[in-house]
Amino acid sequence: MMDDLEPKHRRALVIGSLIGALLGAGAAYLMIKAPAELADGEEPEPITPGEILTLTGAVASLLRLVDNFRRRL
Repeated sequence: MMDDLEPKHRRALVIGSLIGALLGAGAAYLMIKAPAELADGEEPEPITPGEILTLTGAVASLLRLVDNFRRRL
């Protein structure tokens, strides 16, 4: 499949894969680390709908930036 791609598309695929891997590793690290930071007997705060909307907006902004990069390739 990679042989069929133009060099600029191949480069974009590699860069996108690296960015995705770094973001995924960072998210996994935060998920693993979070419970250890709680004090004994302390319960984590529940996730609110507002936080989910904020995260959704941030992801939409990130995708918009990626789309802008795509247009410039």
